[in-house]
Amino acid sequence: MKLHLKPITPENWRTFNALKVKKEQAQWVASNELILARAYVYREYNSNVFAIYASNTPIGLLMQRDHIDNGKTFCILDQIMIDEQYQGCGYGKVAMKQWISLIKENKKYESIKLCYKEEDIIAYNLYRDLGFQYTGEIDEDEITMEYKMFSID
Repeated sequence: MKLHLKPITPENWRTFNALKVKKEQAQWVASNELILARAYVYREYNSNVFAIYASNTPIGLLMQRDHIDNGKTFCILDQIMIDEQYQGCGYGKVAMKQWISLIKENKKYESIKLCYKEEDIIAYNLYRDLGFQYTGEIDEDEITMEYKMFSID
């Protein structure tokens, strides 16, 4: 499975904005317009949105941003989405593994944090299988998980 991540650009954003999750998942995933808007709002926090491609086919996107707490810098995974027609093929897991590798190479972050809704069992299983662990924190109605990388002193 040949997957790669590239930046969302003025040339490709409309293509990725048109991708959709399955109807039953819409309650757990922000619209792509909202993801792109959120990235703009968080631009001062080093926000990035990556286009996910399978070969040359656009299949999803992923948004990240920085968060500093008690002098430590964390990477926040704000959203990942895979288009409905490409779900169930392992693309989300491969994309996440590639993205985590990019974050590790950066050597800037203490850990990666994310939130998910308790009812979203598919997301929970994906994050758990990748090594994310429950932090004990709840952010409004979402459960927080963390992937610890290394300590930055």
